[in-house]
Amino acid sequence: MGQTPNQLSARNGTRQQYQEYRLGTLVLVKTATNIHQAPDARSPVYWRIQPRYYLMMREQRGAWCGVLMQNGAIGWVPKRALQITPYEVVYTLPHGVDPNYVTRLAMQYLGARYRWGGNHPQTGIDCSGFVKFIYEQMGVQLPRRARDQALVGTPITRFEDLRPGDRLYFRIKENYIDHTGIYIGDGYFIHSARSRRGVAIDHLSHPTYRNSLVAARR
Repeated sequence: MGQTPNQLSARNGTRQQYQEYRLGTLVLVKTATNIHQAPDARSPVYWRIQPRYYLMMREQRGAWCGVLMQNGAIGWVPKRALQITPYEVVYTLPHGVDPNYVTRLAMQYLGARYRWGGNHPQTGIDCSGFVKFIYEQMGVQLPRRARDQALVGTPITRFEDLRPGDRLYFRIKENYIDHTGIYIGDGYFIHSARSRRGVAIDHLSHPTYRNSLVAARR
């Protein structure tokens, strides 16, 4: 696909026809911690989150960060347990279009558990099931298998042309496409992976993904 992931950049003039919508800031969990229902250590706990997990921060309040939950609510994590990245997740839509975009939909399911052959975040979902499920919410029907999905849509051949919502396809363990995810910008993508035990965010600079990305579709 031409340039390397760390050379991702928007083409001059690309955004002039689009309106930007800010989703939040990516934060990386440094130490295992609880996600609370309020910015108070005594408040009920949604769940316990492990290190190396990315979350979407929507706001800060004192020593707490408000992160986006699967149901669209805000959960609260101690700021000391997080590393705040410089990446602001911004998606673009043509002016006048309702900002109900694939990236926002996908981010709502962070933490949904992985299940091979699974088709729904509530009961467990695998990589191609996740991509298919998200696109169905947009009214787009995709095949079930990743290798078949990779044949559908407009090919993107340069990293600099990737936009949030584009589908990424990888050949990791097999001699055919065996993994897929959704690009969210600045080299990050969201996917359901067995190695991450569910829906998580990773970066294309990771050797596993940098060396195995073989296709992208819009």
